[in-house]
Amino acid sequence: MLSLAYKKGDTATPQGQKMLLRIKVSRTEFQAACSDGWVDGQIQGRQGLYIYAELGEEQEYIPRPNDDPKTSYRIFQGCAVYFAKSQEQLDNGDYESENLANTTVIIYC
Repeated sequence: MLSLAYKKGDTATPQGQKMLLRIKVSRTEFQAACSDGWVDGQIQGRQGLYIYAELGEEQEYIPRPNDDPKTSYRIFQGCAVYFAKSQEQLDNGDYESENLANTTVIIYC
């Protein structure tokens, strides 16, 4: 089981800020992503941690100074996020954590 500091239904980090995750997705999933849709991919900076995200409402993405100009980004708020240790686990819906609701997700490819 993944060790997460959040309980089912939590909507904020311990510091009171909403959680933000950056998820690397395929170009096909990036282009098909829409509000109330879903994507799966890998979390930025974590090898072996796969994510399934039920997307919330898409917002305008405002580029950050450290963004890679060769990378495309989109942002969704109010997402439900699930974690798995492998793509196979993800495909089977065998998640390592409870749903992290109301998460902001940036997808990129």
